[in-house]
Amino acid sequence: MKNGKVIFPGTFDPFTLGHLDVLYRLADIFNKVYISVAVNLDKSPTFSIDERKNMIKKVIGDNDTIEIVTISGLVTEYMKQNDIKVLARGIRDSEDLYYELRMSRMNKLLYPEMDTIFLHTSEHYAYVSSSLIKEILKFNGPIDGLVPEILVEDIRSKFIKK
Repeated sequence: MKNGKVIFPGTFDPFTLGHLDVLYRLADIFNKVYISVAVNLDKSPTFSIDERKNMIKKVIGDNDTIEIVTISGLVTEYMKQNDIKVLARGIRDSEDLYYELRMSRMNKLLYPEMDTIFLHTSEHYAYVSSSLIKEILKFNGPIDGLVPEILVEDIRSKFIKK
């Protein structure tokens, strides 16, 4: 039996196989997964909101379980407005866990009815991060096996000097 709704927020700049791993595992657990492409004022994204949403859509296709949304404010406010009680985060290592625990405590303060769950990224994606992918691309390195195959050229094209 599946559970209700969950939100999986992130910048997804770019969307990686680690993100996809967590997303599909959430879809196995929950009836509805909202993947939220976040506007993070502390980051300067390489890809626009629309580009990031389109990347995810290209990978997941038409999927009744997964809905792609954009949040420009607090995720807890979006959760309240949409009666979502669970927020999910992928964890690669202890550094992620430390950061996410602090964030989950703040979110709980803002929205006491919510809970945060952590899914450990599958071992073969534990080293994958969007920032490392962008670093590799700055030097024209290969990103195969780090991002969904269908996105490799789209992502690479953003880094090709014209």
